[in-house]
Amino acid sequence: MCSDNTQKKKLYAAGGKDIHYPAQTNHDTCFIPESVRQYAGAPLYIIVAHWCLQQQGWVQRGQISEAFHITARRASYLISYLRNKASRVVCVCRYQTLFNKARRYEIYIIRILENPVPTRQERGAAPPLTKYRVGNGDKTQANELWNRLCSNRHAGKILKKED
Repeated sequence: MCSDNTQKKKLYAAGGKDIHYPAQTNHDTCFIPESVRQYAGAPLYIIVAHWCLQQQGWVQRGQISEAFHITARRASYLISYLRNKASRVVCVCRYQTLFNKARRYEIYIIRILENPVPTRQERGAAPPLTKYRVGNGDKTQANELWNRLCSNRHAGKILKKED
């Protein structure tokens, strides 16, 4: 069963393109600036990347926060995602060190790659499984030792003799 919150989001999603409704229910909605509304169906980080590209300069979290009506913390998370994880976004980052030695990152978007069309790859034949043995002992010697250990109640003494 769906909760009422998710049903409401689905009802309003068809309304306007100025609000971004995320697929995950634990994320909040946000405002989409008019200059990037043509990308409304894309993930939020792509929309933010397009907006940053239009700024043609270094962008800070405060600017993203104001433009998209989100918290500074969420804007900071978006910058971090663009810096580290986004494979479709080509960007350069720099940071300013504040008086309390905290770092504030700025991002400059160089290019956004088109969404690649997923191609179905054929699975090749599985490589043959090989068994690896550890050590240089012979199988017959190992079996003999194991049988002696199982049948003898003084197994500890046998092991000490072998060493």
